[in-house]
Amino acid sequence: MRGWAESRRGGLTLVLTRRCPVRCGFCPQSFEDKDMSPAVLDASLRSLGRRFGDSGPIKLFGGEPLVRPDLVRQAVLGAARLGLKGGVLLSTHGKLMAPAMVRFLRGHPEVEVAFGRPSPWAGRLPRVTLNFILEPGARAEVVLRRLRRSLALGHKSFNFLPVYFIPWKAGDLAGLRRSLAGLARLIKGLRKAGMALEVKNLRRQGRLPLYNDGPCVDTDGTVYCSNLVLAKGMKPLAEVLRLGSVARPRLKAAPSPAALGSVMTACFSPEAMEGTRAADAALSEFVHDLR
Repeated sequence: MRGWAESRRGGLTLVLTRRCPVRCGFCPQSFEDKDMSPAVLDASLRSLGRRFGDSGPIKLFGGEPLVRPDLVRQAVLGAARLGLKGGVLLSTHGKLMAPAMVRFLRGHPEVEVAFGRPSPWAGRLPRVTLNFILEPGARAEVVLRRLRRSLALGHKSFNFLPVYFIPWKAGDLAGLRRSLAGLARLIKGLRKAGMALEVKNLRRQGRLPLYNDGPCVDTDGTVYCSNLVLAKGMKPLAEVLRLGSVARPRLKAAPSPAALGSVMTACFSPEAMEGTRAADAALSEFVHDLR
């Protein structure tokens, strides 16, 4: 499966908050009025940062992490003090990005900001990726205009993402393939003309669509094998994903791929899983076309 799932290089996901003021209709996550405490964040970095933060990025996740800019700053500074080699990845919708945070991030080139929508801040930050969302029913010409508008704002690195965990109708899947084919032609043409464009999907692959491989620390300090635990309907199944706690950093072994597959099957409807597989297959064809 390709998409937001990072490669199996490692890394550590920190859920700074379960809150999000932007409720995108396609988002499969559950939201709660919970934030990570500064003490839990510090313990997470001290107990797990060195173990996982050299082989992959420290991922600042939510909810919307910029609901708590103080925790974002604490995490970036804490990772810097530890000298972690994997850098930091801040995943944000972008709506709450403020000039003060931009000034802070400009002083930390080890931080990559993954925006969920095109951002006017893109050209002012040292490392930026756009998670380019592809929704059912979007016309190919509209999708191509969105990419051109994103380029005009300064975006040069993209992670293309069909909406996962929803049913996709046959006509919408055909439209998705047309959009991806058009994107591939445009990207290859721009590269041929000398524009340096990065497509993250070319080097990312994981066991789960959308969600990250690697340990995830929830707001209360519980450690799970993936941020899949944030999905709607996952709470009754969370124990399968639980590895331990930052208070007791001796973690259990992660569940097998078969066990993870069973958890997803129990959490999402058959129609949603079928749509996810079909959309991901279309994305894989797009990646193959770009190689």
